[in-house]
Amino acid sequence: MKAAVLQKPGPLLTRLVAAQRLEEDAVRYPQIETWADALVTCANELPRSLIWPVGTPAERIAGVATARARGRIDVGLWNAPVEGRTILLFAVAGVTALSLTLTAEQLRRRGAGDVHACGIAITGVAALEGIDSFRSLAEELAPLRERSHRLVSHS
Repeated sequence: MKAAVLQKPGPLLTRLVAAQRLEEDAVRYPQIETWADALVTCANELPRSLIWPVGTPAERIAGVATARARGRIDVGLWNAPVEGRTILLFAVAGVTALSLTLTAEQLRRRGAGDVHACGIAITGVAALEGIDSFRSLAEELAPLRERSHRLVSHS
């Protein structure tokens, strides 16, 4: 299928299209397994946390993470009880962090305890409100990718 070409897109539209393409790539094999493993690692650092996917691509990756973790993680659905729970929000890409902020606000109103977040490519996380911490999975994986690329290219 031929990709659409935009006529003189503005900066926000350019960033939005880039975020959508990143989401498409993130849920393809083998990247989906890489991101699922990174999500499991992040969740394991918050014992007994409830992973809360924000967006459809995040739900797909969380599904793979559930299978790969073999029961060692817990993924919440919209009707899951959250009172007193530590929540780990997970989003794939966004041109703002608004979806994380609004989700955290809603979960806190429902009684959630600590609310942390992680994501792959979220812009504006420095201004996140109502979230105790944020981790960039892409930044954490970058050194590993560089090292494995160097090992492959020199062998």
